[in-house]
Amino acid sequence: MTPLARHVAPASARKGQTALFRLLLCTSTSAALVCSLAATAHGATRTQPGSQVGLPSLNDKHQPRRKAGAALRKPAAVKPRQQGSHLPAGSETLVVSAPSRADHLVNQAQKTAQSISVLTGDRLRTLGVTDMRQISNLTPNLYQPRASVGYSATNYFIRGIGELDPQGEPSVGTYIDGVYLPRTLGTMQELLDIEAIAISRGPVGFTEGHQAEGGAVRITTEVPTNRTHVSALAGYGSYNEYRLSVAASGALLKDKIYASIALNHHGRGSIDHNYTLNRGENNIDYSQGRGKLRFTPNERLDITLAFDGTIDNSTNRGYGNLLNPYRYGLYSRIYPKNNYNEVGFTGNINYILDSHLTLHGTTGIRGYDMKGDYDNFGDTYIRASQLLSYRDRAYSQDVHLKGDYGRFSFTTGAFFFYEDWFTQRRANNAAGTQTNNPALIRYQPVYAVIDQLTRNWAVYGEAHYRLTPTLTATAGLRFNWENHSNSEQLSYLVAASPFTQGVANNLQTLYSATPGQQAWSAGVTRSWTQLLPKGALTWQATSRLMPYVSISQGSKSGGFDYRAQTPTALGRLQALLPYKPEILTTYEIGAKTRPIPGILTANADIFYNDFQNIQVTTLDPASGLTRRYNAGKGHSVGAEFETTAQVTKGWEINGTASWLFAQLDSFAGTFSQTRLANGQTLNGTPRAGGPLPYSPRFQMHAGTSYRFSVPRLPGAWRVGADISYQSSLFTDALTNGQTRLPAQTYVNAIAAWTSANHRWTVTVNGRNLLDHRYPQTLSFVQGGGVPVYYAAAFNDPRTIYGSVEFRL
Repeated sequence: MTPLARHVAPASARKGQTALFRLLLCTSTSAALVCSLAATAHGATRTQPGSQVGLPSLNDKHQPRRKAGAALRKPAAVKPRQQGSHLPAGSETLVVSAPSRADHLVNQAQKTAQSISVLTGDRLRTLGVTDMRQISNLTPNLYQPRASVGYSATNYFIRGIGELDPQGEPSVGTYIDGVYLPRTLGTMQELLDIEAIAISRGPVGFTEGHQAEGGAVRITTEVPTNRTHVSALAGYGSYNEYRLSVAASGALLKDKIYASIALNHHGRGSIDHNYTLNRGENNIDYSQGRGKLRFTPNERLDITLAFDGTIDNSTNRGYGNLLNPYRYGLYSRIYPKNNYNEVGFTGNINYILDSHLTLHGTTGIRGYDMKGDYDNFGDTYIRASQLLSYRDRAYSQDVHLKGDYGRFSFTTGAFFFYEDWFTQRRANNAAGTQTNNPALIRYQPVYAVIDQLTRNWAVYGEAHYRLTPTLTATAGLRFNWENHSNSEQLSYLVAASPFTQGVANNLQTLYSATPGQQAWSAGVTRSWTQLLPKGALTWQATSRLMPYVSISQGSKSGGFDYRAQTPTALGRLQALLPYKPEILTTYEIGAKTRPIPGILTANADIFYNDFQNIQVTTLDPASGLTRRYNAGKGHSVGAEFETTAQVTKGWEINGTASWLFAQLDSFAGTFSQTRLANGQTLNGTPRAGGPLPYSPRFQMHAGTSYRFSVPRLPGAWRVGADISYQSSLFTDALTNGQTRLPAQTYVNAIAAWTSANHRWTVTVNGRNLLDHRYPQTLSFVQGGGVPVYYAAAFNDPRTIYGSVEFRL
């Protein structure tokens, strides 16, 4: 067995693992089909024609409204209803029926005792949003860096809560049709079949699936119905950006079998240049596809099976170095190539037991393989650069029962999650004092094989009782048991002691040296349990006003460090030391209003978050290691507001605003500083009273769209513009001035023409019209009091992009 193929998990953890995964795949899928326990309610129960509710979108006024699916024939003792429509005020779940689910998402969010924003497919098209990274600033207190480690990765922060490491478990969960994505890698979505995106702020997990402490980004994709739908898009823009997409859906056998397919390819040339290698970097080469089969054999049963795949060959992020004369230039000798391949299966089944009870389930099976070369800091001498190979295999099963008995309704269920995260890492460790003198630079490159297993079992429930015709009480509880194991082996890449080398042959060693002497190996397992409560009161004061108050708790899993790569006893200790789950308690008061139904919506809330056992990667004074551990306690407090106004038939205005104060209240360690040669001080650890990372104090977004017609010219025209702003923030917990991002303002515009038969749309987008290139990440390292490297990744420059879309 070659070193690259080693798998160092203990026999007890690894024995039969492949057989177990295959067994889970077979039994879960077959059980779903036989027992109707395999999928979520996303797109489940058919609906009667004409039953759409919710705020009309801008497009509804100018395009034919979608026809509903086949009429639901009423069986004995079964009351036909739209899935999710029976949920009372205070419910967290946003599951609704096809095909009018986007409208129902909007309507149901207005009845939920939680701050929720819904971006429907029509709204996304109106804004010219074509991928998940462009939703940043569109909703209150949602922050997302506009540049990440790779194109297929997105990273969300809500109310100062987020995960800094793309390998870590997200604090804000991403769910696609109810299936949780366990890493930020692979969360990008671009297909034409996205029906809506719902952003929940605050803990989730009391009514379905995997928990998430900070909130959720739920992506709902279209479900095929009797209606035949075909769309195709072709676009071209700046930097040779192009996109080709096609989607089709309809009935194979009317009222019984339906199918859909969506395919997308997005390409773009490089926007930055590596002057050392004389090559372009930060390009896009991304393909994605999804296919669905839906079965409705009778009036009670609805089954949807979905298969999706992603191939991303875009370069990983290449970083500039602010110490270089040209700050946007790239100078690393590492070319950040990338190969990411993902496949997934989602099984959705809903079964109506009787007029009061409905059974729902979700089966998710996902996996990806990725090989990537990372220029982590834009350093000419490629210190801290890494060559990585990831393999992730995840399985999840959720089953829950929904009941509606008039004044009383409930959801209760169980959830299981299994993940195997396997890493092979070639890492360039710096040896000795950091310096920019090539004669003095020393490296200690290592090869690490890391295998981490996660198992999560949970039972949960949420009940609603209507105390009076207008006052509803909600109570929820989730019991969670999590088990984590970490197995690791570390070897040297330099053959002889002291296993170090200089600049001359470092690149060759990093890429091709055979792993040699083993430095250490480690294996450990830990488990934790949580009991997480929720309570809420909603008051339907009038048909247009619903105040609410809620308290809920969420948890982020514990685990083990992803980067134990120091070839000493301290490095082995880093692999063995666990960090505990992070616990968040959220208090929220808000009001949801529709002062003028169908015309004006305005929602607002204030909140307070209490953090316990905050997970931070920094110097742990107890062990002398820089590692992930529970660094202390903190809190955040803030206010949020969003509104949409249909001023006239063709003129729409929307806006959001948020204020946030997020702070580390206590630090479980000793605060340390280093004095630089210029007299400035540099924090070496977090400090009590310091702000939490990626928590801008202010965020806002304002947009407008206007539809009009031109005499003697067929079709409809639309122009729009939006502006977003975010105040400055820190990119890590050390809160040094060198890692503070500046305030950022972005301006976008759109112009579109739609043919008279609504089949053709021509759109021109202008993004970042002011051509601001702001840093999205900053990393600063010094040696001997002198800056060694100062890395930055920037947002994309101004782009103009045009597309032609056909919809039938």
